Amino acid sequence: MPDTTFTPEAAIDHLRAQGVVPPDADATARSLGGGVSNHVHQVTWDDDCLVVKRPLPNLAVEDDWPADVERVHNEAAAIRAYDAILRDAAVEARVPRVVSETHEPDHVVAIECAPDGATMWKTDLLDGRVDAGVAAAVGEVLGVVHDAASTDDDVRERFASKRPFEQLRVDPYHRTTAERHPDVADAIHAEIDRLLDTSRTLVHGDYSPKNVLVDPDGAVPWILDFEVAHWGDPAFDTAFMLNHLYIKSIYNHGQHAAYADAADRFWTAYDDAVDWDIERETVAELAVLMLARVDGKSPVEYVTRDAVADALRRVAKRTLRGDAETLPEFAALARDEADAL
Repeated sequence: MPDTTFTPEAAIDHLRAQGVVPPDADATARSLGGGVSNHVHQVTWDDDCLVVKRPLPNLAVEDDWPADVERVHNEAAAIRAYDAILRDAAVEARVPRVVSETHEPDHVVAIECAPDGATMWKTDLLDGRVDAGVAAAVGEVLGVVHDAASTDDDVRERFASKRPFEQLRVDPYHRTTAERHPDVADAIHAEIDRLLDTSRTLVHGDYSPKNVLVDPDGAVPWILDFEVAHWGDPAFDTAFMLNHLYIKSIYNHGQHAAYADAADRFWTAYDDAVDWDIERETVAELAVLMLARVDGKSPVEYVTRDAVADALRRVAKRTLRGDAETLPEFAALARDEADAL
């Protein structure tokens, strides 16, 4: 049975108990959608606003998907790490400030709200509003964080555990997809081994348009949702973002060129900010993730046409079989499928 105990009203009560919301304040709360792993409520009072998160022990998907609720504290630590790096680098990007964090038995984190009028980049992209400048900004942010964190021993130690990553990504995405596609299972398992054997920097783990808000005063991105953060392979983050852009380029194939340009701008900005070359690793991971978002435990909700799903499968499998090893080669496969729809 789903956990329905942490209601919006319970979020208000929690913040009052923590002394965050004054006892005499007239607070209101509403649930925020868009995720499968947490109760997420927005609580407002006077001129204050917080987003309150409590993790679900079993994610809200059709398949069984348990996950450790301690991941919410992993998220709070990652927010603080990102904030410190971005401030030192003077990059125009924001992460929400952690206002309250409680451990057992509640496991609840409260963070500041984004400014009024901030828009989810995923919504813009699905509506056909493809701003390549946002893509470049998001690529730069990721590159700056990856580069700075890679030499930070404190960050390495704090995020050494890959348990959240295995529970929330490798098992439901990679291993599940390998089971459902035995014809490419060997290639997927080889990518799993490479991924888990690579420990280079702080990986966000959910770096996607859903977790980017665009500030109403400009293209300054707000980066959200860090519960999968770990010390690992930077190619996972680059592939994760590129996957969403290329999926949308085939889903909304009439604007394929705009999404492909955004993907290129993202990659170029990222690549300019780091000292390593992970293009081939990114392509290998991108293929697995594309197939996983069709047939893993968390398929993208907007791909409902069989023709689009089949096109994504073909791009992914051709890449897994060696037809693409570079990003231009992958982009060409995606373009051919988009043109055929």
